[in-house]
Amino acid sequence: MNRLLASAALALAAGLVFAADAKDDAVKKDLDALQGKWAVTSLVRDGKDQDVPKDSVRVIKGDMYTVNPRPDVKVEGSFKIDPTAKPKALDQTPTSGQYKDKTLLGIYEVDGDTLKICFAEPGKDRPTEFASKAGSGWVLAVHKKVKE
Repeated sequence: MNRLLASAALALAAGLVFAADAKDDAVKKDLDALQGKWAVTSLVRDGKDQDVPKDSVRVIKGDMYTVNPRPDVKVEGSFKIDPTAKPKALDQTPTSGQYKDKTLLGIYEVDGDTLKICFAEPGKDRPTEFASKAGSGWVLAVHKKVKE
């Protein structure tokens, strides 16, 4: 009986290590895909289309980001991703701007040179889809990769 328990414990531990390695690989792969400069092409806040200046960009380096949704606004912060979640999860923590030091729960999707990020304002639940309906408190941003 003790051998059976020991074998089961060993198999469980090996499975957990494999799962952790698989998640680490997925994080690295998606972090690599996110790196660089992304032009903000559309922005919808709480169901309302927002004007997006032509020079609005998101720059991602490592797990840090900078975004300037308007010429007079620059927001910086860090983020964590979980590419194993369905949809893929993104937690942003701005170090400046109106949401300074508040974690914004979101989701993301990279499809070739398109990046979609949908996040909830502080205190709201993580989005479950790439949409921003009136009253949701969600912000949907679509980006195109800038070739440098």
